[in-house]
Amino acid sequence: MPRIYSLWVHNMKKNQLCFWLLLLILAAWLLSLPASAEDADETFAEEIPEEFTDFLDSIPDDIAELLPDGLFSSDSEKVGEAVSEMSDFSYLLQTVLSLIGANIGECAAILASVCGLLLLSAICNTLRTSFRSEQVGQAFSFCATLVITVALLSQSYRCLESVTAYFSTLCTVSAAALPIMGVLYAMGGNVATAAAASSGLSVFMTVLEEIVGKSIIPFCGICMAFALIGAINPSLRTGTLLATLKKNYTTALAFLMMLLLAMLAAQTTLAARSDSLAMKSAKFAAGNLIPVVGGSVSELLRTVSAGVGYLRGTVGICGVLLLVLTLLPTLVELLLMRLVWQLSASLADLLGCDGEKKLLDEFASLLGYLIAAVSICSSVLFLSLTLLTHCATALG
Repeated sequence: MPRIYSLWVHNMKKNQLCFWLLLLILAAWLLSLPASAEDADETFAEEIPEEFTDFLDSIPDDIAELLPDGLFSSDSEKVGEAVSEMSDFSYLLQTVLSLIGANIGECAAILASVCGLLLLSAICNTLRTSFRSEQVGQAFSFCATLVITVALLSQSYRCLESVTAYFSTLCTVSAAALPIMGVLYAMGGNVATAAAASSGLSVFMTVLEEIVGKSIIPFCGICMAFALIGAINPSLRTGTLLATLKKNYTTALAFLMMLLLAMLAAQTTLAARSDSLAMKSAKFAAGNLIPVVGGSVSELLRTVSAGVGYLRGTVGICGVLLLVLTLLPTLVELLLMRLVWQLSASLADLLGCDGEKKLLDEFASLLGYLIAAVSICSSVLFLSLTLLTHCATALG
């Protein structure tokens, strides 16, 4: 028995010695974490997630041609320089001027053709008084109004196609933004925030496709039909009905987007606070239970948080600028066409073509509501990317 006891005591001492030796090795490795955190920061600062490439691929080709070459690099420094170049006032002004230059020629041609039709209509109105039969004069006026209506409908249908194509592009961009936002939120420890942002954008895409995308064409068709009826038969006063219809549609659209914005902002902010609280509780527990290890982990998390914050800022600002560049072609086209209709309405008023003036005013007003609809729907994705940029990392 004494020999067995002595062997047991000897083995216990050896086991304790091995245990303390392993503990010292582990402590030395943990103390080296702050130094290796610099390498982690370089990794986070240099590598852009692969999902960012998919996000860039969702941008239309005509917009991608305007982007700086450094934006497609995997180096975050080059991407940051490209984003800085995109945010420069001269770059944005040059982009707007190039888009205006690409559309101004066609808009001038449309304005010239509509002005010619208005001159013919004014001549017909002048000749109508020379006819003994009032029905013949009304037929001339109807034909002139019908020709102008055909010209208006052809161009307005093209604008409507641009708006529906933009809504489709907005859905594609939103779907491509989900993975990159989820990755950047998860990298910063904001797991609940990633889920909240993903669910909010998913609801937004559903609303955009099922409600806005499927209602915009019937809404514009009804407005055009009432405008045409009011122009052909002035005794039917459809102006109040048209104004009520357009105001209620844009109000409902703004109300839907307001609900989406409130939901996205509230869920993302609360989830970010929850993630930060959970991470700080874990860091506090680690620091109290194992002070050396807890301090090393805290320094490592701060360094990683700085790298993730830099990536979030770069990708978020880049996403906002890309949305602006995607919105600009549709916005410029609608604004120019609205200006064409407004100038034509002014000329119609000058020539005394009351029916044509009313029709042109209604079409110009309709384009104004389309501009509002496009801008309102874009606000949700603008907010989501802004929240990504300003949301603090839970690791910090």
